[in-house]
Amino acid sequence: MEFAILGPLEVRTDGGERVRLGGVRQERLLAALLLNAGGAVPVARLVDAVWDDRPPATADRQVRNLAGLLRRAFHRADPAGPPVLQTDGRGYRILLDGHRLDARTFADAVARSRRTTAAGEPSAAAADLREALALWRGPVLDGLAGRAITAGAVPLDELRLTAWEDCLDLEAALGRHRAGVPELTALVADHPLRERFVGQLMRALHASGRTADALAAHRRFTTRLADELGLDPSPELRRLHLELLTSAAGREDGPRPVPDGGPDDRRDGGVRGDHGAAPPTARAAPPRPAQLPPPLATFTGRAAELAALDGFADAAALPADPGSPDHATDPDHATGPDGAGSAPGGPAARICAVSGSAGIGKSTLVVQWAHRQRDHFPGGQLYADLHGFSPEPPLPPHAVLARFLRALGVPGEQVPSVPEEAAALYRSLLAGQRVLVVLDNARSAEQVRPLLPGAPECLTVVTSRSGLAGLTARDGARPLALDLMPARDAVALLDRVIGGRRARSEPTAVSELAAVCGRLPLALAIAASRLAERPGRTVADHVAELRDTGDRLTALAIDGDATSAVRAALDLSYRALPATARTLFRLLSLAPGPGLSAAAAAALCGERAAVVRPVLEQLTTAHLLTHEGGDRYRLHDLLRLYAAERADAETGRAVRAAARERLGSWYLHHADAAARLLTPHRRRIPLTAPGPWYEPPAFGTAAGAQRWCESEHTQVLQVVRAAAANGADDLAWRLPVVLWSYYFTSPHLDDHEEAARLAVAAAGRAGDRYGEGHARNDLATVLGALGRHDETLAELRLARALFASIGDRNGEAHVIGNLGDHSLSTGAYGQARLYFQGALALLRAQPEDLRDDWAIRVCETNIGVTAMWAGRDREAGEYLHRALDRHRSTGDPVLESFTLYYLADHNRRLDRPEQAAERLRQALALIDGTTGNPRLRADVVAALADLGEGRHA
Repeated sequence: MEFAILGPLEVRTDGGERVRLGGVRQERLLAALLLNAGGAVPVARLVDAVWDDRPPATADRQVRNLAGLLRRAFHRADPAGPPVLQTDGRGYRILLDGHRLDARTFADAVARSRRTTAAGEPSAAAADLREALALWRGPVLDGLAGRAITAGAVPLDELRLTAWEDCLDLEAALGRHRAGVPELTALVADHPLRERFVGQLMRALHASGRTADALAAHRRFTTRLADELGLDPSPELRRLHLELLTSAAGREDGPRPVPDGGPDDRRDGGVRGDHGAAPPTARAAPPRPAQLPPPLATFTGRAAELAALDGFADAAALPADPGSPDHATDPDHATGPDGAGSAPGGPAARICAVSGSAGIGKSTLVVQWAHRQRDHFPGGQLYADLHGFSPEPPLPPHAVLARFLRALGVPGEQVPSVPEEAAALYRSLLAGQRVLVVLDNARSAEQVRPLLPGAPECLTVVTSRSGLAGLTARDGARPLALDLMPARDAVALLDRVIGGRRARSEPTAVSELAAVCGRLPLALAIAASRLAERPGRTVADHVAELRDTGDRLTALAIDGDATSAVRAALDLSYRALPATARTLFRLLSLAPGPGLSAAAAAALCGERAAVVRPVLEQLTTAHLLTHEGGDRYRLHDLLRLYAAERADAETGRAVRAAARERLGSWYLHHADAAARLLTPHRRRIPLTAPGPWYEPPAFGTAAGAQRWCESEHTQVLQVVRAAAANGADDLAWRLPVVLWSYYFTSPHLDDHEEAARLAVAAAGRAGDRYGEGHARNDLATVLGALGRHDETLAELRLARALFASIGDRNGEAHVIGNLGDHSLSTGAYGQARLYFQGALALLRAQPEDLRDDWAIRVCETNIGVTAMWAGRDREAGEYLHRALDRHRSTGDPVLESFTLYYLADHNRRLDRPEQAAERLRQALALIDGTTGNPRLRADVVAALADLGEGRHA
């Protein structure tokens, strides 16, 4: 379905048929939702959109009715189409999956044009913007009035005008001045106070030979700006006006500017003779250095990083050309006592430190950016590869200074041999000049510092695999850390190297290739180049080769160019680490998932977290590990492969096995600590004590335990998978069983089912009937939540038989209680009651020291629920109120919140909506104050909404 708001509101089916929405109120409601497409809009805001300041008393209900009318209209128009309108908490949201919205298409085209602009393709960028602007059919939601709709349209209108301005700038840069004059004249008439349009019109008129008209446009604008707003034009427009005046006055015989380095350039210290000729003894000015390596022809993406570098250069606010007459008399540019030309209060040097892991594309990015910026540095560009992470030893600063001094015109024999004197001469030669200095592949801040210019006019960009924190702290460097390429850019790089037609023929395989290469630019370039050399090979075959090979790092290399291999690049970073960091890096590959916490990393090492955190920071600084925020770290795919390779080669099998065992034990005991907080009265399975290295978890509340479980649930599943695969069956069944208290309330039912099935298989392999009984009972719980009743019943019967065979009466009673849950969910209320009573009898018959009071209270609550659903209201009330009192006296907020929810249902059935709502509010407050139980909370919020109490959620 197509939604259009860039003009009058329209909705059409994919076949082009217009969807009839009904009255103006439905249109206003839909307009408000489309202006916030993808986000939930509360009912209160929708009321404002439909009625402005005068909503009726029944406005909330009418909004829901209007939403229902819209749903029916969409369904009639496209019965088989994906859903459009979704209830979301206290409001509604428009779902655009499978649908189109012209405003989103417009925004995507504008964003694409910006990326294309950053990639140096102005013609394509202008075409993207023209395509985006063609989507507009008039003002946003033309014909629909209302304060909320008008306010929501403002950002889109502003984005349209900005896109128009960007488009006209791009077309002007392509020389399309005369063609833009009519369009700009109309735009200035429609937006007379929009200064950028006025400036664009002035430039277009001037470039078309109509300078007088351009000056007249300036007069009209400044007069209106002063009359209506009392303001003056911006400095940029004033400069443009001055340029045009100068051009008009000096077109015939006026003075010409002297080119840089011409006869008026006195920076070499020469003195002009009577006729402007330099005396014979004056030395000719040296050529400006232009040492940048060539840019990479296949450079793709990195728009955000290029923009960040541009922003850094802009923020540096470089002073005016020091050779200009104004500079000589401007006190703000007076040369300091050291002759370095630093501005008072300004920085002594401007530095940007670009860091990232091996193969991430630091050098390629900086060289590409430097070529785009070179016109801003008339003094030239100096470049040096410092070999900080190379097969060759790092270059000493003095060797680099000697190269730079020779490039700046100092004869080799006059280069000072003392490093300090060479650095001083280097700074003196750069004083007052605008020079771009690129220091590539630096090892440390100490290697870089002697090479920093002292002049504020100069800009220095450093690349390194190290974070160079010292350069940031002591020298004021601005850091820019590179991450892996976004998936879209990675695909674009592959597309550019192997050819667009080939990539378009296998789009899925190209995306898979980007993933297999870990979105690492070096790996992407190698894989693409190997494909480009073999035009008959499919991308899918290459992906299969990389996936199937046991040595992907070897496959990501170029024959005859060992230095370009991914492994070789990572070797250089790894070998530069201290021994403790190398050891930890290897052990991190043993974690079954890509991410883990500092405490889990400490468990791998058998150390305390405080000992391991500084080593993690060393790896992060070396860009061999990514800090994800908080206490979590991540190894990207190719680094994991490399770390595993080094672990196999350098860490013994027994050491690796012990590390895996410690990590599994850490997760098991943290999960047990969480379960004791989530369901403190539930009986636990026995665990062996952890080793002396173990530190208890930081969380000490049920809410903290819930957060830990939620943040680690994916990693826990990976641990269970790895334990099952590596033969650690005891861990593989215990960890899911211990985590039942989290899984019972978790919305991640698929993960719960997989973990439970792994636990069943592991306990079965180990011949552990006790473990298999618990695992099958837990599997039945999640199967019941998924509505798979036949499978649930089969697992419960097996679990009951297992517990009965070993004489575990508490375990058998738990299963019988779950058989009651199964009967309850299928409507067999009489059978459910018998099961619950049977479980109660078995539990109460246990000796006092083995009696499971928590399970007894669960059964009593469930008998009350059974009576309620069977229509025995009086009995239900007695059981539920008695259960509530017992849960409260025991201090069990989990069972208390469940019982409050059921008591609310009981009151609703008795037509007591106020009492029902009060019970629900009590349950919600209890849930939010403890574990935040997401599944029960969703049920409570939905029940409140049904009672018209959604605002309390």
